[in-house]
Amino acid sequence: MKKLLLAGLLLASCTAPGSGYVQADLATFEAIAPSYSAYVLADPLLNQPEKDRRLLVVETWRARLYTAPGVLK
Repeated sequence: MKKLLLAGLLLASCTAPGSGYVQADLATFEAIAPSYSAYVLADPLLNQPEKDRRLLVVETWRARLYTAPGVLK
């Protein structure tokens, strides 16, 4: 029984997130990413590598969202 439950959980974790989740994450991204990116670019306490790393996080978040199933492009 435990093996069957574990196999089911493993298979469930391999599926893509649902459309509702993706749409909610997209709304969160669109609300947060622009102001966060502006903050990063303007922060005088961050050096260029620190800014680049933070902006890369925003870019990879965007890329994952816009390639996810269920996102209207």
